[in-house]
Amino acid sequence: MMMTTSTRLRVALVALAMTGCAAKPPPVASPIVPAFRGLLATPRQLAFTCVVPGCDTTLTVKVTSNVNRRIAIKRIVLSKENAEYTITSPEKPPFILGAASDFSIDVRFAAQSAPRSESLDLLVTYTDASAEESPDRVEAGELKVPLVKRLVGEPLLVATPATLNFGVVPVSQHKDLPITVGNGGFGNIALEVDQADSGVKELQVRLPMNVALIPDASVPVPLSFSPDTEAYLRAEVEIASSTPGVEPVYVMVEGTSHNWARVALEPEETALDFGEIPKGQHQRVTVKLANVGGRTLNISSLSAMDPSNRVTVTFPGGMTTAMLDPLQRLAIDVDVNGSTAGVIDVPLRVLSNDPVRPSLEIPIRATITEPKVLAAPTALSWGTLPVGWVVAKTVEVKNVGYGALTLKRITFTGGTSNLYTLKNLPPVPLKLDRNARVAFDVEFRAQTAATFNGSVSIETDDPVDPFIAVALDATGGSCATGCPIANGTSSCATGSCSVGSCNAGWHDTDLSASNGCECREIGTDPGSFCSTGIDKGTLADNGSTANHTGIVDSVDDEDYLRFFGEDRSQVFGDNYDVNITLSSSDPNISMCVSRYDTASSVNECYVDSNKSCGIRSFNKGGSYGHEDGAMYYIRVYRDPAAPATCTPYTVYMRNG
Repeated sequence: MMMTTSTRLRVALVALAMTGCAAKPPPVASPIVPAFRGLLATPRQLAFTCVVPGCDTTLTVKVTSNVNRRIAIKRIVLSKENAEYTITSPEKPPFILGAASDFSIDVRFAAQSAPRSESLDLLVTYTDASAEESPDRVEAGELKVPLVKRLVGEPLLVATPATLNFGVVPVSQHKDLPITVGNGGFGNIALEVDQADSGVKELQVRLPMNVALIPDASVPVPLSFSPDTEAYLRAEVEIASSTPGVEPVYVMVEGTSHNWARVALEPEETALDFGEIPKGQHQRVTVKLANVGGRTLNISSLSAMDPSNRVTVTFPGGMTTAMLDPLQRLAIDVDVNGSTAGVIDVPLRVLSNDPVRPSLEIPIRATITEPKVLAAPTALSWGTLPVGWVVAKTVEVKNVGYGALTLKRITFTGGTSNLYTLKNLPPVPLKLDRNARVAFDVEFRAQTAATFNGSVSIETDDPVDPFIAVALDATGGSCATGCPIANGTSSCATGSCSVGSCNAGWHDTDLSASNGCECREIGTDPGSFCSTGIDKGTLADNGSTANHTGIVDSVDDEDYLRFFGEDRSQVFGDNYDVNITLSSSDPNISMCVSRYDTASSVNECYVDSNKSCGIRSFNKGGSYGHEDGAMYYIRVYRDPAAPATCTPYTVYMRNG
């Protein structure tokens, strides 16, 4: 049969495909290699469930080799020393473990104390037993078997009774009383009782040694009271455990070694402070009268010495007197009636047969609160102000009541002219204690010739007057109809209101007519020349001093002072030491100091070679054996480039 070219091609492709399949080699299986080669432990950990003192448990772990080689067991140990565990094994390390063999290890746990949470491992150290290197050699390693205590539950330290009363124990004697300390928890966790402190040397606590308590177990703990002086004992004994997470417990202990009756007030004797009570409310506290002495206490009288009858104190059940045995208490009620606002500070008086303090007085304090607001002034009147003037006036808000006053809001009422503006308002809400105060300003702008009214509303939590108003009244006018100059006379020569002149002792420092002559001279204004300045006399070098306080009211104002610094004769030294100091909060005020070796004043005292200017402190010491007496001239002045202020200055002068 003749084949075509296409037929031959198909046959060739099929033959080639068959040849390729027959030539592919079969897959080769890879050897199985264990993920870990060495020693394995069964079980992987040893868990001890009996963990309290007295338990004695032995658990076994099987150690198996998973390789077909001999393994050298080098050592079998615990990860850290622990006397409660014992390790035993049929083989004593070092030894050789055969291929694919195993051995056992016994771990004994004998609990000796309360269990602790700790990390402890059984360690088996091993290596390949052959000295020859080979591909299947076992790498050196260490097998860890955790030793676990199965701690369940929660320990709880308890002590009974919670209070212990020793009664009367005379000085130099002692008395023992026990408390019972136990583990009130659950589960198998024991706790150790190993800490006790009373904080008082007369009271000793004797803890037993090495006490570990399982749940529901307890132990007696003796307390001993041995007073060496007459006193009342009240102490808090702390019993604690070093077992983690266990809170301490406290036992209140009392006793007395007083030989007589002793009166006391509990809980405190310093004062009964009720704090603040709103007016109209009532408050009561119950306190206890106690006899902390060793004899019967006879209470003959109990009263609150309050003439306002806002405080009353009463015995229970209508009693008028009382008798208390040693360490006995009697509850009494102290009542404060807030009928009227004010401060209460009266004594609670207890009369008894206490020989040390037969009259015990305890202060009773309270504040019956009723805040009350007061605004001053209650009305602001600017009178007639020239058009163009802007004048501010101050309103002060004060709490004249008792308790804190809350200032809530400061606003204009409806209908107030918009020519009024509130300035320097305090942040609200604002608390004002009794007699505390705060201020703000109301500014009026005289824009037109007319009368303008209004009022400021002040809102507080005053229970009687929560809203008070400050009336406002001002009139704009011409200079001719109104030009008020405070502490001076006005001038309308230029058509506008200005300061014509100031009254004696007053100055227009800020050059503003709206507040008039606002700066008042302090004392006598020194002259503006050396010869007419104020003479402070003679300052001897024995520590003599002088001072002067004044005001430099304008950039042209100058104050002159002078004194003679006397140098008295000294045999073994020289005390002459002149010091002149200028003090002022205005940094633009300074002084010049000039010194002349003469006791006479001169008209022209400032020569460049003799003066120091632009200073605030001047010192001149003397020399032994030389006459240092001299005249000192002081000029106080202002920096002409700085604006004038009404800030005072003081010059301090001293010699010696």
